[in-house]
Amino acid sequence: MPSQMPISGNATQVVDTCRARRAVLGRLYGRAPLPELVGLDSPLDLVFSLLCRTVTSAEGNTGLLIGPRGSGKSAVVQRALDMLEAKHGHKAPATVSTSRYHVVRLSGFVHTTDRIALRDIARQLLIEQDLENILIGSFADAFTYILNLLRSSGEEAVPPVLFILEEFDLLAQHPKQSLLYTLFDIAQSQQTPIAVLGITARIDVMDLLEKRVKSRFSHRQIYVQCPQKKSDFVEIARLALHVDSGRDGVSENFAQHFNAQVDEVLAAESVARHMAQIFDFGKDVRQLLSLFVAAACQLSAQTQFLQLACVEASIALDVTSAKLQVLSSISLLELSLIISMKSLVQSGSSKYNFEMVYNEYKTFMSRHLLVASAGGAMKVYKKPVALKAFETLVELEIVRPVATAIAADGGGSYGRNDLLAGSAQAARAPKEYRMVQLMIEPGQVVELVRNRVDVPAVIRRWAQQ
Repeated sequence: MPSQMPISGNATQVVDTCRARRAVLGRLYGRAPLPELVGLDSPLDLVFSLLCRTVTSAEGNTGLLIGPRGSGKSAVVQRALDMLEAKHGHKAPATVSTSRYHVVRLSGFVHTTDRIALRDIARQLLIEQDLENILIGSFADAFTYILNLLRSSGEEAVPPVLFILEEFDLLAQHPKQSLLYTLFDIAQSQQTPIAVLGITARIDVMDLLEKRVKSRFSHRQIYVQCPQKKSDFVEIARLALHVDSGRDGVSENFAQHFNAQVDEVLAAESVARHMAQIFDFGKDVRQLLSLFVAAACQLSAQTQFLQLACVEASIALDVTSAKLQVLSSISLLELSLIISMKSLVQSGSSKYNFEMVYNEYKTFMSRHLLVASAGGAMKVYKKPVALKAFETLVELEIVRPVATAIAADGGGSYGRNDLLAGSAQAARAPKEYRMVQLMIEPGQVVELVRNRVDVPAVIRRWAQQ
């Protein structure tokens, strides 16, 4: 019997690891909410207050929740609904008087017409009556009839209904906006206690509404922002990766060691630096959480804790530019022309043409030709060959013609990425003199040269200047 104890212990650890992997991946993928909402207390209070007044006081309320994608709008709404369920729903304590209410969710991606939305409203309200004859009339009459079906026997009032409208801007693009007008009109007239909360990422969504819809809307707008502090950004990652013995079903000892390893990974210099770059670039929480998905997928009986090497591998893939992958196979002449454009940028030229680029290339190569020949086979290519290589860079969209005003006569084809495109004025100039710009940063040029092994030492030093 004593020999079976380690097996039992190992089995417990395997179960804990599986549960931890399931819980962490659920939060990283967005299937499960985070234990806390970091920096979203203000919009959460406003949304909960709006919904709660409809349930408790039978008010008609309308509002918009506006914020960039990935900022936590849906998480705020779901947390407010959970709080409402705990306070007034079936999960409320027995000492609290509960109110019967319904929640209806619509999405502009799914409900592309008002008729589809009306059918789904009836389905979510558990109305089993055939609606074929009802849908013949106007949308407002059909919707009012559906709400009246919610009355229980002996009741005169319709229970409160909470409408959550995801992708509100797409719903606003329906012809005549009958759905939005009917919802806002019922909420304003206090005929039925309903709350309408639209969720959108467009800050100009009010411009999409017709005048009659605007007149029924309360103009209550709640804004959600991405994390404004780096400490909040890191805390979101920590909440997604930490496990809890009560919430996730793992043992206390396993949770303690697992969380300690997570803190060690987050404190690593390479991880902290990359998280800071994500924060500075766009504050995208989804990009932050996706960084740890591969490492979480590696959790198994052999790898029970988050590994720093797996996270660093994900960072390496994340920082790899698609343009750099395309440029990894270009010729040495094309690479030299890119370095020439980098030199022009560093000297203060924001735009340049092929003649300027080739002159920079020829000047450098003529000055270092003897040294370059000693370090490997190098030569100065003639202008027609260099022009062909330059056109290849344009086709790869590494070099782009400078946007110029299109002539009034409509000549040219603005937006095409080749040396023959542009305005009518540019089309009259020889292609060697048409102004272009390099579409990669100087730092990326240095990284491109560093990652290639076939670059002579002279070219390598030129790129690093």
